[in-house]
Amino acid sequence: MLWKGDLKGVLQTAAERGELTDNLVAMAPVAGYHVWLWAVEAFAKQLCFQDQYVKAASHLLSIHKVYEAVELLKSNHFYREAVVVAKARLRPEDPILKDLYLSWGAVLEKDGHYAVAAKCYLGAGSAYDAAKVLAKKGDAASLKTAAELASIVGEDELSASLALRCAQELLLARNWVGAQEALQLHESLKGQRLVFCLLELLSKHLEERQLPEGKSSSSYNTWSTATEGPLVERVIAIWKSAFSLDTPEHYQAAFRQLQNIKYPSATNNTPSKQLLLHICHDLTLAVLSQQVASWDQAVEALLRAVVRSYDSGNFTIMQEVHSAFLPEGCDHLRDKLGAHQSSDTPAFKSLEAFFIYGHLYEFWWSLSTPCPKSSVWVRAAHRRTTSVEQSQQLDDASPEEIDPQASQPEPTRPLELDMRLTEESERILNICKKLFSEQHARLQNSQRTVAEVQETLAEMIRQHQKSQLCKSTVNGPDKNDSEQEAEQSLSNPQSQCKEEKNEPLSLPELTKRLTEANERIANFPESVKTWPFPDVLESCLVLLHIRSQCPGHVTQEIQQQAQELLQKYGNTKVYKRHCQTFCT
Repeated sequence: MLWKGDLKGVLQTAAERGELTDNLVAMAPVAGYHVWLWAVEAFAKQLCFQDQYVKAASHLLSIHKVYEAVELLKSNHFYREAVVVAKARLRPEDPILKDLYLSWGAVLEKDGHYAVAAKCYLGAGSAYDAAKVLAKKGDAASLKTAAELASIVGEDELSASLALRCAQELLLARNWVGAQEALQLHESLKGQRLVFCLLELLSKHLEERQLPEGKSSSSYNTWSTATEGPLVERVIAIWKSAFSLDTPEHYQAAFRQLQNIKYPSATNNTPSKQLLLHICHDLTLAVLSQQVASWDQAVEALLRAVVRSYDSGNFTIMQEVHSAFLPEGCDHLRDKLGAHQSSDTPAFKSLEAFFIYGHLYEFWWSLSTPCPKSSVWVRAAHRRTTSVEQSQQLDDASPEEIDPQASQPEPTRPLELDMRLTEESERILNICKKLFSEQHARLQNSQRTVAEVQETLAEMIRQHQKSQLCKSTVNGPDKNDSEQEAEQSLSNPQSQCKEEKNEPLSLPELTKRLTEANERIANFPESVKTWPFPDVLESCLVLLHIRSQCPGHVTQEIQQQAQELLQKYGNTKVYKRHCQTFCT
């Protein structure tokens, strides 16, 4: 047909069979302009079926179908080629170019190529999207760049948020200088700079005490080198010199920046670095409140810091907070609040109970020798109560056990100091009556009941799942025996589902007990449920242990009150054994 000159027929036949070639398309103009246009389009379709999209787009460009070529490349994810074609053949302000960049950026973002996706968004003129996608990388350098991008386009709120994230990443690496540099460009983050400052000083304090929570390999800021004076005074002095906090208005502005930031409650799994940051946030609010004479808020912020460390189980940090921010107890806070107001403030009562609770443990541990050197409480108590401990050991020991050298008084310790320590110990024990809050004892008993029932229900579920597994693996006559064993284990999950009479508790009985306990908890005022101190039964046990070691230090009245509370509210399995020990 070609030799006969029927070029049009050849092109139609080849297109129908999908056998068009470059040579045939090249000869198509001989048959006319419109035949050539038709042949190029048919050849482009054939190339698409053969997955040769770039070649197909090139042929479309030869007949000036630029938008069709760009769309063909874009729809088949040849974004780079599509961008090149659009830049070469279209005007810079053509919207198709922006659409290409946005589509390409979205695909790259989905695949996790955040840096290249950010470049695409910048190419489309969307710096906001570029900053957000770059922040997804999560490293400090990317967060810093993202914050700068957001600042350039006027997104100050986003920029500040990213700068804070950058500072937190630098904080995890203990890059104190870099963290402050990331925050200092934003006036809205001045409150966070104060938090980081206090955190740096507290970490340095812990490092000087050789505690693991303060270990650091990075250098500190120059203003943190001074170590003289109490920690709180140093914090305030640095705030004034390095951060220009000179007036109450400055303190109030910083307080407003921080007061609406809420962190989740701490758990045993909270990392120590994150825990320290959250605690220092509360401590910063406490110091700021003190500077503007808002003492009720200062008390609550101090208590939140203590509770956060208490919930995490990190008693080292809890005691360091106690020694740094409450070195002399709560008397100065009571004076600032006023006698009437302090007596009616649940937060202050709870904070005071924590202070007594800590000193109670200090005194108890001081009675045991040898004292572990790793304990902050034991070091302090061993230094303060040596005379009490030594005299008690001599009173309780038999003549054969008395060491003549140990029975001699310390020549370097004056008699007046030993007497003062003895009186201090008695003072601590006398004020322990404030820990005997029956309202808190009822609440904590209900909470323990809920926890115990939930544990029993969880055990029943595990036993049920175990029985179902047995059913699926046992065949024949043994199946009935397995079912009976599984049903018996479900109704009687070991000793955890039994009362003192060794009778199993049914599911309705457990549900009823759980409902009643939750109803009792709901009836307590929020002021009591918010703060965990005092832990009444724990305090009773400590006092009774002290009584067993030093009968002369705990009065009969305190012992009787502790035993009554333990008998009345120690009905959960956690305290039953202790109740039998001290109350029988």
